[in-house]
Parts: sequence; C-alpha cells; structure tokens
Amino acid sequence: MHYLTRQRLHLSRFHPLMKGLLTLYIVSVALGVWVATLKYSDRATWSPQAAGRYVRGATADGGVPEPDAFGDPLAGTAEGQATTPALSRRQIVDIIHPHLFTVPIILFILGHLLHLTRLPDALKLAINVAAFLSFFTTFLVPLLVADRATLGWLLYGAGTLLLVSLAALCLVPLWEMWIGRPGEGFDALPRQGP
Repeated sequence: MHYLTRQRLHLSRFHPLMKGLLTLYIVSVALGVWVATLKYSDRATWSPQAAGRYVRGATADGGVPEPDAFGDPLAGTAEGQATTPALSRRQIVDIIHPHLFTVPIILFILGHLLHLTRLPDALKLAINVAAFLSFFTTFLVPLLVADRATLGWLLYGAGTLLLVSLAALCLVPLWEMWIGRPGEGFDALPRQGP
C-alpha cells in the first residue's frame, strides 16, 4: 500500500528485488489459472454445451437427465441413466465457497498492479470490472445451470471472459514492469488545483 500513496508511480520504477517478487507472484497466479483450466478440461470440453453437461450431467444419448421424485439423477431405465453424473448442490457449494473468498484477493492484488501501469484509466476500469463480474458469474451461475443446463453458455462465456481478464491482469503489469517506460504513472492521491 505504501507504493500506492506515492505520486506518479510506475512499475518500471520499482527496485529490481520488488520487480522480481511481483514477477514471481504474477507467474504463480498464471500457473494456478493454467492448472485450473487443466482440471476443467479433464472433466469437460471447452464449449457451452459441455459446461452445462459438467454441472447438470448428461444421459447416454447426450440429453439432460431428469431427476426422479427423490432427486436421483441416475434413476430410470438404462437408456435414461446419466453417463456423466451431475454435480450435487453440495458439490457446487463446496466449489463456490472457497473461491468466493480467495479469488477476489488475487483480483484485488492484480488490479492494484494494473493501476501502476500507463493504461488509460477507462481501460483499467474495464479490465477490473470485467474480471470481477466474470468471476462472480463463473462461480455463481452453476447454481442456475444445475436447474437449467441450457444456461451453460453463460458459464462458458463468463469463464472465457475471466481467463481473458486474468491474462490482461497478468501480462500488462509484467510488460510494464520489465519493458515499459514510465509515463505519467498512477496517482493514488490526485491533487486538485495547480
């Protein structure tokens, strides 16, 4: 926070040790996101339909399984049984809960680093808003997709936007830190008057 109270600060002006530390942090976040995409790709393909099937499950013929009166998505005849089991509400909540606490911290830190770049303020705002909105959508929409697999497109779109936003939040600060040059910089305490 000390860095953000200084006027006209830019990432390229940081001490090399601080640059190294921030680079390690950004790279570790990027690796974490990459591993998360590997986890997802092991469970589903990258498409709106697959996102719906991952949460809601799928029957042998690719349809959406309808739970029986007791909520069993595998009930019914052999042809009606789910070949891909649906995530239970408990599983969905267990996935959402820790992400709602941890991902905002990561986005907050990366957003602060983005503010120490020469990007126009409107673009910084757009990237940060896109990151947070896509994060909330990615992790809350599965509660809706569990009831309506046709909303898989919303989960797919939000996940894609989250990946793009995270890429910007990681790559822009790295570029500005090591290759960029100071411009006006970021003024966390704008002064009024001359």
